[in-house]
Amino acid sequence: MTKTKATLLLGAALTLGSASLAEAGTLSPTLLQRAQRGDQTPTGVIVRFKFSNTERGRALYKSARQQLQARLAQLGPAAGFINQAVNSGRVTQLWLDQSIFLPLTPVQARALAALPFVDAVFENFRVQIPRAAALSAASAPSGTPWHLQNIGAPQAWAAGFRGQNIRVGHLDSGIDPNHPEYAGRIAAFAEFNAEGDRIGNTPRDTTNHGTHTAGLIAGKTVGVAPDAQLISALVLPNNEGTFAQVIAGMQYVLDPDNNADTNDGAQVVNMSLGIPGTYEEFIVPVQNMLRAGVVPVFAIGNFGPSSASTGSPGNLPDAIGVGAVDQNGQVASFSSRGPVAWQGQINGVFVKPDIAAPGVAITSSFPNGQYGALSGSSQASPIAAGAVALLLSAKPGTGVDAVKNALYTSASNAGSKNNNVGYGLISVPGALGKLGVTAGAPAPAPAPAPTPAPTPAPAPTPAPTPAPAPTPAPAPAPTPAPAPAPAPTPTPAPAPAPANPTGPAGFELCAVEGGFCDFKGQREAAFGTAGRYLTGIGTDGFNCTVAEWGSDPAPGVRKGCFIKPVAAQPAPAPTPAPAPAPAPTPPASGSKPRVLLVDDDMGQGADVTAALRDAIKANAATGGAFVWNTQTQGAVPLSEMQRVDIVIWATGEQYQNTITAQDQNTLRQFLAGGGRLLVTGQDVGYDIGSSAFYTGTLKTRFVADSSGTPRLVTRGAFGNTAFTLNAAGSAGNQYYPDVIAGTGGGQVVAAWGSANATAGTITAQSIRVDPNAARAGQKVQDPRGLVERLAANLIGGILNSIFGGQPQAQQPAPRVTAQNANEAAGAIVVNDAGTYRTVNMGFGLEGLTPNSRNLLMKTSFDWLMR
Repeated sequence: MTKTKATLLLGAALTLGSASLAEAGTLSPTLLQRAQRGDQTPTGVIVRFKFSNTERGRALYKSARQQLQARLAQLGPAAGFINQAVNSGRVTQLWLDQSIFLPLTPVQARALAALPFVDAVFENFRVQIPRAAALSAASAPSGTPWHLQNIGAPQAWAAGFRGQNIRVGHLDSGIDPNHPEYAGRIAAFAEFNAEGDRIGNTPRDTTNHGTHTAGLIAGKTVGVAPDAQLISALVLPNNEGTFAQVIAGMQYVLDPDNNADTNDGAQVVNMSLGIPGTYEEFIVPVQNMLRAGVVPVFAIGNFGPSSASTGSPGNLPDAIGVGAVDQNGQVASFSSRGPVAWQGQINGVFVKPDIAAPGVAITSSFPNGQYGALSGSSQASPIAAGAVALLLSAKPGTGVDAVKNALYTSASNAGSKNNNVGYGLISVPGALGKLGVTAGAPAPAPAPAPTPAPTPAPAPTPAPTPAPAPTPAPAPAPTPAPAPAPAPTPTPAPAPAPANPTGPAGFELCAVEGGFCDFKGQREAAFGTAGRYLTGIGTDGFNCTVAEWGSDPAPGVRKGCFIKPVAAQPAPAPTPAPAPAPAPTPPASGSKPRVLLVDDDMGQGADVTAALRDAIKANAATGGAFVWNTQTQGAVPLSEMQRVDIVIWATGEQYQNTITAQDQNTLRQFLAGGGRLLVTGQDVGYDIGSSAFYTGTLKTRFVADSSGTPRLVTRGAFGNTAFTLNAAGSAGNQYYPDVIAGTGGGQVVAAWGSANATAGTITAQSIRVDPNAARAGQKVQDPRGLVERLAANLIGGILNSIFGGQPQAQQPAPRVTAQNANEAAGAIVVNDAGTYRTVNMGFGLEGLTPNSRNLLMKTSFDWLMR
């Protein structure tokens, strides 16, 4: 794993990595390499000190602060650059981690790592959202949502346990303070910057993720613990942040007033984030949390269905790692599986996750009083944290190990643990019973969780050693027979939900309305009941909702989703197919497509996900907008593309490895199956313009490295509209928008400057001064695709424009043969290949204003889906 690209993920989700950032002695490999080169460029680093801390409870907070202060004092004059940083306020003290953040050069970091009391020095690595689950609108639920019914939360409420007097730590993208689900129950809030500094105390949510998870913890209608209070830390603004931000948020929710003598911190902490693999950087802060008596509840990750796909910190042996199940109690396809192998400070192979909670199509709060459905271990984790709050409110002072034992020995797998769902789906009444508290009948137990993953790894189980304290009789809640009657009356336990809906002949029930129909591959699908159905073809699962299918075949009646294998002959679809969209899933809402955004900006410059999110959601089917981040998740698999109608490949400010050979091959397979593709990025042509994929699949010829103008005008199938790059409100990151032309059937539908401009009008290689010296330097050494008008006599002026007027000593000749100046000065090329369609934009959509990118995206989608 490339350490400089390690990322934390909301809801968890990615490629495996197992090495630690600080494994090369006490200095990370990247810092060591840079130091050996004599690199004097300042960079943000974490310096962790060795310490010995035997304190327990809140006394640990005071002791940890004192030890860190002592270490800083111990540095003395020998580390003058650190003292200077401390005195100037550039150091952030992360006492929970026994570390500090400060800017150092790699050479300074290497010197500091040699001190005997320094434990590790590593980069302040980035944290960031993973693949986003479908973003779908929803309304406030009527009645008790299934995710609360299935864990037995209502039984705890009926017994008077609602999370009262419990504070839950909430680290996320922020929180909307005015949502009616939990308004008035935010006990404390703080916002932190990338250096770990506290920069604000006004609650806000930068996306919707934090508001959604907060509702699941403490919402009055969607939350598990409706009387609990929230201590919220905004550590991932716009779903991005750093290690220092997360640690600063962790210590804040434990001690929000920064005074260890006052008891105002969280008793349980939810973190719907993680990083794939095993990362020792999280061991110290989590161990300190445990010593303080705080219950850590963390998402296990969305890296499934592969085995050994868990993420840190949820896969730490002592943390409660939470996996996701659907409404039927089956493990979600995306939920990460164990086992997890730790080597280093922790050694052994462990079964993970520890428990499971509902995590598929879960409705909760969205900002501005709205509701939405999301899927992920990001949703399962706060539901589990809310369950812990109920246990603590029922029996205050319960220790961490006792909470774990109660959860693990009462879950649906009857004390047996596997690498799919751990001990199984949590049962709040069952766990209360293990603590000696009666709370009525257990939750309506879904079918026991599936059998263990292919690698059951019987290796050492996590620290809590389940050893079911109470009795040898394992059978917890799941047995449906003799439930101990709800409360005062001797009547049987509450009757199950109404009879299951009925499906067409030959179909089997996959999910009831509101659930998720989870399967792999393609299936014929039907939605409805009793002879009234919508039908289509489904791929790799879908939401069983009216919003997903676009209309209601049986209003007011309990419906279901039904599937059966696809018939051998591809032609005779069982019913009128939904729109001619090539994607195999059922019709979502109206004629809008399902869309996957592949964020391929690799963390360079403006975040394309943040820039394009609103436009995609406005033009995609309800619940049909997804994101895959190549920096944090690696190469996007074909199966992810096949779930949607349109793939948007956005490269942002990346100018190298924009669409790799592996990605090109996957995209060819997607298109061969009838896919639709939109490519957007200012340097795609510069990078891969000579590839067969660019010229043969996209039917595009790369003409010049920059348009020389920010204005483009559409024509033909895209109408006649003018757009301007870098206008106020845009990302402002367009420097080298490609000039492109159609070839072999590709058609230009927008040109630079005017609708019918030719390449002869281009007079500059960049449209503004490039602040990225490395990129500008490469373009000086390797200019590509210059047109004839930009001959040798103009190259000097062009290069000066790139560097802001700085004279250059050398002006190499173009490597690529110049194209004819009469070539079209195209900005967008479309290709209708019959089987598939593509739209290739020579610029990044993020460089347009929100209104403009929304309009151009709609135009592109309309053409792609014809």
